[in-house]
Amino acid sequence: MRWNYEKDIKYDEIDKDSIKDNKYLFKNLVIASFIEITSDVYDMNLSKFYEGDEETVNWLNNTWEKEEIQHGASLKKYINRVWPEFDWDKHYETFRTNYLPFCKVEFLEPTRAKEMIARIVVETGTSTFYKAIAGYAKDINEPVLEDLALKISKDEVYHFEMFEKVFKKYKDEEKLSRTDIIKVLYDRLKEINNEDVKIAFDTVNDDNENYEKFLEDTKKLAKKYYPYKMATKMFMRPLGLNSMIESAIASTISPAFRILGIG
Repeated sequence: MRWNYEKDIKYDEIDKDSIKDNKYLFKNLVIASFIEITSDVYDMNLSKFYEGDEETVNWLNNTWEKEEIQHGASLKKYINRVWPEFDWDKHYETFRTNYLPFCKVEFLEPTRAKEMIARIVVETGTSTFYKAIAGYAKDINEPVLEDLALKISKDEVYHFEMFEKVFKKYKDEEKLSRTDIIKVLYDRLKEINNEDVKIAFDTVNDDNENYEKFLEDTKKLAKKYYPYKMATKMFMRPLGLNSMIESAIASTISPAFRILGIG
């Protein structure tokens, strides 16, 4: 791992008073921590799906899972420092119980290349989400969260690149056309606010906030901090377009991210 959450994050320097009452930030960080730390289940499913591909399975087990779990652990530690009254373990147990039925091998894409497209979309969403959180943290003068979010974002970009490598490994074997790829991209884009986010929100939503209001608040934050250009370029990478065509298509895809409020 490129960093250690216990040694490299200056939790003691968090300006707790400046963010203690920020309920939207609190919910976002808790939701992210729940999803990240559940990567042991995601890894188990992916390892079964790619059984026989030792290179991919070894990377999933020895790098991806450990880094994803570290993301969750680092966010949990941050949350415990700022909001010690929140019983993270109790709420996470509820989330895990409610989410596990939706996290099964049979819910993955039908082929190995298509599942990697799905992973690419997920990593696009996570890397850019943390980039937006870093921008927000800088704006509210919280450098510890900014540093943590940037570290996680960089990890997610690396994961994106590795998933892209595996995708290319299977794409030709499966004879996927650009139409096939676009369909998976589009379907996954529509699910960007999927079960895990909603279940995590319901678990932490002790003040009965409407989920649609939470999404609207997310869109407002995204308008200012979300790196749409970065997201659009990452999203289109599986299509293997040349730079001129990519630029032309980017102008039509970018508004979709804005409408969906990704980030």
